[in-house]
Amino acid sequence: MEPNNEPESKKIWDRTAWKDAGFFLTYLRPHYGVFIPALFALALTGGLTILFIKELTALVGKGIGGASGAEWMAELNDKAWFLVAVVSIQAFIAFWRILLFAKASERALSALRLDTFSRIIRFPMATLNERRVGELASRLANDVEAMRETLVGTIPMLIRHSVMLLLCLVLILQMSVKLSLFMIATIPVVIVLIAVFGARIRKLTKKAQDNLAASQVVVDESLQSIVSVKAFRNEAFELARYSKNLGEYLSTVIRAAVPRASFIAFIIFAFSVAMILVTWFAMRMLNNGDIGNEELTQFAGLTAMIAASFLAFPELIAQLQRSLGATERIREILRDEIEPDDSSEEAIERFVGEIEMRNVSFAYSTRPEAIVLRDVDLKASAGQRIALVGPSGSGKSTTVSLLFRFYDPTSGEILIDGKPIRELPLTTLRRNLALVPQEVLLFGGSIQENIAYGKPDATDEEIVEAAKQANAHAFIEDLTEGYGTLVGDRGTQLSGGQRQRIAIARAILADPAILVLDEATSSLDAESERLVQEALDKLMEGRTSIIIAHRLSTIRRCDQILVISGGSILERGTHEELLSRDRGLYGSLAKLQLE
Repeated sequence: MEPNNEPESKKIWDRTAWKDAGFFLTYLRPHYGVFIPALFALALTGGLTILFIKELTALVGKGIGGASGAEWMAELNDKAWFLVAVVSIQAFIAFWRILLFAKASERALSALRLDTFSRIIRFPMATLNERRVGELASRLANDVEAMRETLVGTIPMLIRHSVMLLLCLVLILQMSVKLSLFMIATIPVVIVLIAVFGARIRKLTKKAQDNLAASQVVVDESLQSIVSVKAFRNEAFELARYSKNLGEYLSTVIRAAVPRASFIAFIIFAFSVAMILVTWFAMRMLNNGDIGNEELTQFAGLTAMIAASFLAFPELIAQLQRSLGATERIREILRDEIEPDDSSEEAIERFVGEIEMRNVSFAYSTRPEAIVLRDVDLKASAGQRIALVGPSGSGKSTTVSLLFRFYDPTSGEILIDGKPIRELPLTTLRRNLALVPQEVLLFGGSIQENIAYGKPDATDEEIVEAAKQANAHAFIEDLTEGYGTLVGDRGTQLSGGQRQRIAIARAILADPAILVLDEATSSLDAESERLVQEALDKLMEGRTSIIIAHRLSTIRRCDQILVISGGSILERGTHEELLSRDRGLYGSLAKLQLE
């Protein structure tokens, strides 16, 4: 196995690292007008640092060489003022360098965050179901933050030290080729070590980012389901889950620290030995008269700068490797398939509301062997009310998901107004549909913002009118801040009936041609159900409505009832027609509920 590892490491470093570097540049390119001047400023400050060291060491070298007298003091004073001017200019340029780097980097990262979130929010439902919310949130937060540290700190420092290293090498070669070559002979060792250790660090830091994302999943799931956690007194269980994932992250981080620590330790040792050898060699040259005191002092100062730059490289490379691991995960998100963005289309066609499903079958891609829907046929004329009833897991909600094109059928075809929905713009399709779910999860803003979600550009008058039609205006007016009342996380400050009426007001504002009600009254008390049902009756007027219900009392007046079991339609007809059938599933359900 050993012979295969080295080429693979080289492959990872050569190809993926360069792709990641190109990925950084993609987002920096629009800000080159700021980024490139920052690079010039960076190079200039590096050069001024070298100039400062060179002049200072030359001054010290003359003093050590025995220079004295009035001429020497005048030169000393002039040099001192010159050095003050150098550091003043350097500080001024450094201010603009840091500011320009920050502007370019933060703007690039803001664009990256926006692109990443825009991809996540447009993922097909199948992709979102395969990924966990906490993992995606971690990618957007932790992974992008790791890249921010690289763009703002690591890359500028790498460039700065590279510039200083190059200038120092040029200057010491001018002073003494023999001594310089002796010192430079140690550099290839460092380059080889960067390649060898870099691939190992990169692999482990990528795994560490995955472990961190897994721990974030536990946090998000626990907080999202905090009522269940506390109701079942499972705080200790969730803590154990988090501790387990955090332990795996810690273990991987520590494992990643081993090659990093080995790398840094070896570099320190190698350079210390190299400094001893270079000093020994320099003293011999000084003793033989091959180099003077002034040149040797300058050489020592510049060599110290070279050593400092090389000692900084291992930590900077390790930081870069951590960022490249995070970059790889972000790139995976940006490569994943998303739903088409056709929201820029000017006119949204209004549907008449005719729905037809022809021999529709469906199975989730993760479980292709488990058929959820099998040869489903459905036909609804404009304005009709169609009810879907049946036991849990029979395929009712999946039927609705296919109508919204959250998924596409495995076989068969769905048409609206005679047109296959695959051929309709996704925005047009979904703007003509509205969903009132069983469990309404509101956004954490105000009541007004939640109602306006159905039509973001709605006026205050339209929002109030929608609330009135939804039987929500009265309770909203009774609240201290009225429509400006904050609903709390997922709407927890409101009752179930109040949340349901907010969702109905939102749907009324959206003014859909087709309405989908998914168990909209099943979890409400009698009074809330009455208010919600009245609002739903108003909402369904003049619209094609698909109603999923367990309570048969809510669907008696539907034009057609489809009884689904095991993914197939077993019975269809009106309430009276289905009750009249002997030994029918609907009749059995009705006896249990209505008698």
